[in-house]
Amino acid sequence: MVKSRTSVAKVVKDMVYAHPAIKECLTLEIINHSALATLILSELQEKGITSSPGAVKMALIRTGEELKQKKASIERKINPVVAGTVIELQTDLRVITAEKTAVLSSIRHISSHAETARFFQLTQGVGTFTLVISREEADAIIEILTPHIVESISDQTAIVLISPQEIITTPGVISYITGALSSMGINITQVISCHKDTIYVLDRENAPAAYRLLEDIILSMR
Repeated sequence: MVKSRTSVAKVVKDMVYAHPAIKECLTLEIINHSALATLILSELQEKGITSSPGAVKMALIRTGEELKQKKASIERKINPVVAGTVIELQTDLRVITAEKTAVLSSIRHISSHAETARFFQLTQGVGTFTLVISREEADAIIEILTPHIVESISDQTAIVLISPQEIITTPGVISYITGALSSMGINITQVISCHKDTIYVLDRENAPAAYRLLEDIILSMR
């Protein structure tokens, strides 16, 4: 059993970090510490850990203070990077994932479309390649790769964030932006990083809300 106050504090902290929703609410100070302490205490007891409501509540308060300080520190660092970011939109795209060997055997033919395509992004995975391409060229790619296509998703939109050079050495920028999209319940089909560009590919129906959210974040930091 874990009986020391220090050990309980660490266990409580680990539990908070394992639940993003609780972590965010603690950071924003919009949670009832006593109610949360009661909930966590029952989980601790199930794990055979002895504690008290007061000790758990104090651990939550200290964890919340630590989270607020970390958030403030991160935001100070990422603020100028996000403020200097410009946002672009590419609509009517298709995401095509195909077997690695099929793509490699046709790489010259596929790459030739990069010269004329309105949008073209090719990413290599362990056993597959994923291509995000404008609808106009998608049919030609599908013809080349059939029957080796693993997945094909239409009606996709890319939100392209073009940031200052500092994004390369500033930790937390992509995490901050991705977290903002996640908090709005927006599913991301693909995340692509290319030097100073960060590309979020998502369903067309989610694009307007995602664009407004990211634009508001950028403008709020200027």
